[in-house]
Amino acid sequence: MEIAHALVKDLRSTGYFFDELKNYTQSPDMDITTYCTNFAIPYLVRVSESYDRSGHPDRSRILRLAIEHLSYPSDEDAVGSIFGLKKVAGSEIAKAHKEASLQEEFDKPKSLANRHRLESAELLVKLLVNIIKMFRLAEPNARQKKADEIPDPMGEAVMKCWETLELMDA
Repeated sequence: MEIAHALVKDLRSTGYFFDELKNYTQSPDMDITTYCTNFAIPYLVRVSESYDRSGHPDRSRILRLAIEHLSYPSDEDAVGSIFGLKKVAGSEIAKAHKEASLQEEFDKPKSLANRHRLESAELLVKLLVNIIKMFRLAEPNARQKKADEIPDPMGEAVMKCWETLELMDA
């Protein structure tokens, strides 16, 4: 598999990590594992810790999952994790919207917790979509994967890990 690279000047233009990236002079481009390790993961850690300090640990659950799964050293694992995390965050957004439509407007604590989970999932999706676009990552079509019997171990691992966390919280 070819290692995904993006130009540092293009990464700066996204607005994510502008100040940190303007001091990056090691090379004119960056591979995805370096980007995740040096920029995305520290950002997610800061946001997660901020949520924990403010007394909203449910808000940082999906971010901690992202931190765990983006910490893999290989390019292939990072790409698989990104797409797996995107699926998890998308399902969390859909679930939060569904729960919001079913909840009583008088149940403020549940409504607030649901909104917090939604906001965290949306924050994660925005970051992941940005990474996918900047590094021009392509996920093989699911039908093509099945036809070619190409496994997606990282994507499946992320989904299973999230399902386990969901079952533990239920």
